[in-house]
This record gives sequence, structure tokens and C-alpha cells, in this order.
Amino acid sequence: MSVDWQNWSGSQKHLVDAVEQPKNEGELEWLIKDAGNKQKIVRAIGSAHSFVPFWTNDTLISLDEMKGLININHERQQATIWAGSKLHELGPVLWQNGLSLENMGDIDRQSLAGAISTGTHGTGKGLSNISSQVKAVRLVDANGNTHDIDESRDDLLNAAQISLGTLGIITQATLQLLPAYYLHEKNWPLSVDACSEELQTLISENRHMEFFWDPGTDQCLMKTLNISEIRKTQRISEHEEIGKSYEIFPSDREFKFNELEFCLSSDMGWACFLEIRQLMKSQFPEVRWPLEYRTLQADNALLSPTAGEDCVTISVHQGYKQEYKTFFLEVENIFRQFSARPHWGKIHSHQCEELTRLIPNFERFREIRQEFDPAGRFLNPFLEKIFL
Repeated sequence: MSVDWQNWSGSQKHLVDAVEQPKNEGELEWLIKDAGNKQKIVRAIGSAHSFVPFWTNDTLISLDEMKGLININHERQQATIWAGSKLHELGPVLWQNGLSLENMGDIDRQSLAGAISTGTHGTGKGLSNISSQVKAVRLVDANGNTHDIDESRDDLLNAAQISLGTLGIITQATLQLLPAYYLHEKNWPLSVDACSEELQTLISENRHMEFFWDPGTDQCLMKTLNISEIRKTQRISEHEEIGKSYEIFPSDREFKFNELEFCLSSDMGWACFLEIRQLMKSQFPEVRWPLEYRTLQADNALLSPTAGEDCVTISVHQGYKQEYKTFFLEVENIFRQFSARPHWGKIHSHQCEELTRLIPNFERFREIRQEFDPAGRFLNPFLEKIFL
């Protein structure tokens, strides 16, 4: 009996024979080999929190049976973790061992492999995405062969850090961590003019800084996070609290949406925001979902939207039941004017030729991808337009 499957927002839907759930690497190797023998495309699900068509009607694989902590190296402050683990499950486990992730996004529902493979990120001028914390991975390639990739081969590790699942299916990842820490969160509103005046100071003086622009009120909701010397959870006021890092990072996402997000040079972030703000006010006044503005430090992953350049990231949203394509296309055209690079898990229409111009090491990644999967077993039609 076929199974109706869809991603988190419902923007991607597939009718599949089954969603395979291997319990170990041996079972995963067999599933990939079997799919290859049947000339079927193979795609991993993760938490299905991406918004683009990463998946297939052929073979879908979930690693929900392969999750949890494998081992910890306390001396190096590193942990090796099964790739099916969800980010919200990792926090308490790492905390019990005196450790925390260096940075997280404001959603923690993703699987570890999915977060790594799409370049999931938080915010912070001196902090990079989650993929930059990866020191080693194990993955199973299109022939069912297992590869252990670490810093002894920087080029392969930098390819595997963000790969969109096109090198193979990641089964384990080793992360660089920090001693467990508490965060102090503050939230307050500012006008757009006041935000413009204070933005650079807020970015430079806080570990994490972001804001949400509300198109309904034309106000910016500012948010900062800093490591707290007070190691105790406490609610200070309606807009201020202290808590364990893994509890403070994520925000509640009660309502589903679709999202588009791009990374662009830090010195162009504010100008780009103003262009999108004007577009929303003049042509799309019905859109009431907020715009999010964050910062990220450069990293070395070959496919990273922040490869080699400190960036601002800007994202727009629309409710999952509402039409978004016309709005998103117009916003994407603004991003093109700023030579912005797409977040891989968010909606975009960029293809191979354009991405080759935008991402410095895109061609090197394509070469490595071809070596790992010459038959395109991990490519669906959407990914073929990106890499072929």
C-alpha cells in the first residue's frame, strides 16, 4: 500500500511505497544498494523541515531509528552523534555531559544530518553555521560503501559539511562543542529609523543579535543573546530571561509557513532590507508574516552561502495555506541585485550556472559529488538543475 508523505509545511508531497527506517548502517547500506540495482533515486528525509523539493517518489529513508549519543571526547570537547538525532533531543543529553552546541537556529526540530547538510544556522557576528562545528562525518555512498571523512582531508570534509545529501547519506557526525553555558535573552521594539542607528553597535556588542521586522506595525523586534554568568534559569520580565542555552535558542513555531532566505555581504544587508520592506509595503501589503535579519561569520564549507565572507541573512515568510510564489519571486529578484546566495533548505529558483558565479567553490563541490555518485543516485530533478 502506498504512503502519502509530505514535508513540514506541506509544500512538498510524495506518494511512496514506503518510508524505509534502517536500524543500523548495515541495513542502510543494503537499502542503498537495492535501490541502485532497481535504478531508483534515494533521498533521506531528516525532519522534512526544508521547503524545497529535496525528496522523491522512489526511495525515502528516515534515520529516526539511528539517533542518540555514540561517544564523547571530554578532552577535546567533541561528541560523535547518530545523524538521525533531532536537535531538540541533543541539548539535554549534551548538557548532562557538561557540553553545549556553540550556536543554534531558532528552530530545533531538524535532524542533525539535515541541519548539517543544508547549512542551518543561528545568528552572531563571530559565529558560523552548525555545519562549521562538524569535525568528522561517516556517510554511505551510492554504491553502499561507507566513508569516514575527517580533517585529514579538508576538501572532502568541507564538501560533506554542506552537501544537500548528494554525496551519500550521513550516519554519524562529530561536533566541536563548548562547555555548557546559560544565555541571557532580551527582546524590545525599535522603529526602523532607530534600528538603523543602533544596528551595528548591537551587532558588535552582543554574542547574538537579530531582529524581526513586523510589516503590520513597521516596527523591529530586537533580540539579543549573551552568555550569562548567572547559571540559573529565571524569568526576569515578559521580555527578558536566563536559561540553558539549548532552551533559549529555539523559538516556538506553532503556525506553519513557507520561507525564502538569502545570505549577502554584511555591508549590503541594511540596503537590501529596505528594498524588501518597500516591496512588501507597496506591492504585498497582505503579507503579515515578519522578516528576519541575522548575521553570520564566514566558514569553509564548499557549498556554504557564507563561504569566505561574513554575511547578513534575510528571510521572508508566508503562511503555509497562502499563495507565496509571486511574492517570493519578487523578493528573490531583489536578492539577485545584491548577488545574494540562497539558503539551501529554503525556497529559491537558482540553478547551476548562476550558482557557479555566486559560490567560489561550487565547481570543486560538483567534482567531488561526481566522484561519490557518478550515476546520480542521490539526485532528483530539482537537484539535477542545481548540479548538472
